[in-house]
Amino acid sequence: MPNPAALNAVLNQLSAIHPLSDELCKEFVDKSIEISVKKDEYLMRKGELSKYVYFVVKGIITGQVPNKDETLISFITIDGEFLSAIEGMYGDKSCKEDVRAVEDSSLLAMCSSHFYSLYDRFPELNIVFRKILEAYYADAHYRSIFIRIGKVSDKYNYFLQTYPKHADRIPVAIAASFLNIKSATLLKMIAKMKDEKAMSLQLSRETIIAKMDKFQPYLQKKLTLQQLADLMNTKGHQLSYLLNEYFNENFNCFINRFRIDYILKEFAGKGNLDQYSMDGLGRQAGFSSKSTFFSEFKKRVGETPQNYFKQTIAEDHFK
Repeated sequence: MPNPAALNAVLNQLSAIHPLSDELCKEFVDKSIEISVKKDEYLMRKGELSKYVYFVVKGIITGQVPNKDETLISFITIDGEFLSAIEGMYGDKSCKEDVRAVEDSSLLAMCSSHFYSLYDRFPELNIVFRKILEAYYADAHYRSIFIRIGKVSDKYNYFLQTYPKHADRIPVAIAASFLNIKSATLLKMIAKMKDEKAMSLQLSRETIIAKMDKFQPYLQKKLTLQQLADLMNTKGHQLSYLLNEYFNENFNCFINRFRIDYILKEFAGKGNLDQYSMDGLGRQAGFSSKSTFFSEFKKRVGETPQNYFKQTIAEDHFK
């Protein structure tokens, strides 16, 4: 019997895509096995049959294709992802690449023949893996084009966005091969981005708040990240990083919080509120739509604008 936590990880991952029947969950409990692969060990070798479908519970697994004096990295599979030989996923053709662990890894496995027999008995499994394969091939298609024409910085940003929790754990040589660039080039890009990150930290939390209070850019409808970055004298991606680092918010959440605070400070309990409708109040604060204003207000204050202001001023303002 596999570790219950590992089984739950698999079933939760599948259920998030499409609900699973109790009977199908039982099949995973009864027919799955748990395996461990040490760092640099092979899960599959080129020429072998893919006898199992795997789920990576913890670790990093790569596909490796020998090519003259170098090894090409064809894929990187991380925690929470499924793994099988691409060409021989049904166990009837030999694997075209070596599949190797980058670090000590834990996986759940089910015999390929049994796994694919479940398609006939459980329609939901067809839905789940159709969506998984669609996502896989969409990403593979995007990468096949992007890797050929993208700039080094774009490639590395793609890598960071794809593997945000694993980028530091993946060796530079493997990441470089995966991105189709030289290791030395990637090392230079990593160093450059670290320098930019250090420079961006010179823009303090207090400076951001001070400029927001002084210039009130949030009152501008359809304010963009780049426009705010220009005001802060920094780059868009650096500002985005700082908003998350300092405030634990993305750009939209950060701006909408200032808009709601503006409404609460400027209008709560004041006599000039009667000249605004609720929709107009949102527009005055920079919201482009009534629905976004209402949703943000309720999320942050805990009730609708009407109910909130009825408690603070006379009710006839909102008739």
